[in-house]
Amino acid sequence: MPRLQWTRASSAALLALLGALSLTACSEDEEIPTPKPDAGTQADAGTDAGTEPDAGPPVDTGIAWDGGAAGDFSCEGKTQATLTFTPGQEEALQDQVNTLAECTTIQLAAGTFTFDNAITVRKNGITIAGAGKGLKGEGTGTATSTVLVFTNAAPNSNGLDVVGKRFEVRDVAVWNAKKDAVRIESSTDVIMRRVRTEWAKVNDENNGKYGLYPVKSKYVVIEDCEAYNAADAGIYVGQTEYAVVRNNVAKQNVAGIEIENTKYAYVTLNLAEDNTTGLVVFDLPGNPIKGTDVRVLNNTIINNNRTNFASVAASSSTVSQVPAGTGTFILASRRVELTGNIWENNNSLDVAVLSGLSIEPDPTLWAAGGFNFESADINIHGNTFKGGSGDQVDNGSLSAQRRPLGALLAALYAYGETQGELRVPHLLWDGVDPAGHPRTQVNPINICFTENVLPAGTRSAIVNMDLAGAGESATDGDLVGAWGKTRHYAAKGTDFACAGFSPALTIGDFIK
Repeated sequence: MPRLQWTRASSAALLALLGALSLTACSEDEEIPTPKPDAGTQADAGTDAGTEPDAGPPVDTGIAWDGGAAGDFSCEGKTQATLTFTPGQEEALQDQVNTLAECTTIQLAAGTFTFDNAITVRKNGITIAGAGKGLKGEGTGTATSTVLVFTNAAPNSNGLDVVGKRFEVRDVAVWNAKKDAVRIESSTDVIMRRVRTEWAKVNDENNGKYGLYPVKSKYVVIEDCEAYNAADAGIYVGQTEYAVVRNNVAKQNVAGIEIENTKYAYVTLNLAEDNTTGLVVFDLPGNPIKGTDVRVLNNTIINNNRTNFASVAASSSTVSQVPAGTGTFILASRRVELTGNIWENNNSLDVAVLSGLSIEPDPTLWAAGGFNFESADINIHGNTFKGGSGDQVDNGSLSAQRRPLGALLAALYAYGETQGELRVPHLLWDGVDPAGHPRTQVNPINICFTENVLPAGTRSAIVNMDLAGAGESATDGDLVGAWGKTRHYAAKGTDFACAGFSPALTIGDFIK
């Protein structure tokens, strides 16, 4: 069998999950705090903004911006300068960076630049431009590429470390950064084009955590970039408002592409392949921005079966818990649209919709983001599921301690094979949100699954895992009872065949 062979001993083995799985079992009598208004900064509504049902703040459904000066800083009419550097002039470059005037372009010639510390930018209107990002695996520059090498840099230093308005980096590679390759924080009007971030070693938890890492920022474009071997996420957008992530490649990372605690993101035409998990949208507790309005369009999310090599101590706990073979997960997120995407050969599952309570069960810890632990309004339509997914959870290398949800899922479907369910369906919902809802409510958080192309012979397209109920039975050693709590649905003719949410997203419709 492709998963665990189910035996009576399987039930006994599940007792090891007791501590981890009981986290998510919220009873109907447990008091959950009433969600409060979003504590993040509300962006100005666009011209196509609508109003959420039952009043509330306006919803900005479109991004009429694509890398222009949308913030309050511009170099127009100001003195602009260009400083040119060649390999061997690293010390001079570092000295100049420390005393830059605003609106300066740093032009880097082709070749290899070797640094012993981060390139730190703290001015507005700065551009760093090289001769090209080169090819995957190239740790030295060529006649047509510029590679910034940080192999012997100071511990815990980033590659590029930026705080500023109207920052652009293009046509460079960042190699072996000690921490994050390109970290951009508290900035506006950020552009990253044709940038490659890479670590030489594969599957190494000591690699830097993030490749491209804009955080706490506004108006971000990441385009035509590549990210390899990050010990957390190759391409990450976090705690940000307005982001375009387009035409990128993310491979061999723990997470390929992450959209975290972000409002108004357009994620399109990317390839996420050979990561632990391909492309994910989620909120974490303790962050003030409540993620919403994320459109994931025309991406390819395939073969994401890399062993999870995130450091438990150094990475976010969320990423270290992800089973290998996870195509996409949506966690503690709302108003997310997945359309035109392709999933194939993701061993654990293609798409999961999860509650934030499944990774942090204390609702009060979600207060900073307006108690944003619930997922809701997920529209999955017009995608192609090519098959080969869901038949070997976590590649068969299960860890109840590090990845308890994967261990439970594997055990359930080992037994499920005896009941005719040969693989995890293409869409898995954990069934937690809203916490404690009656089982008679089949789809209370409005997950819509329509007009998707499925492999021939698909038996079940959707499963409600009922994590609370199944977890409780499993921790009692009752695997058969745990399986009995799950509910499977066809792709059509169910309560998941709904029409999406309103107002619909038009994010990206204005982008040329």
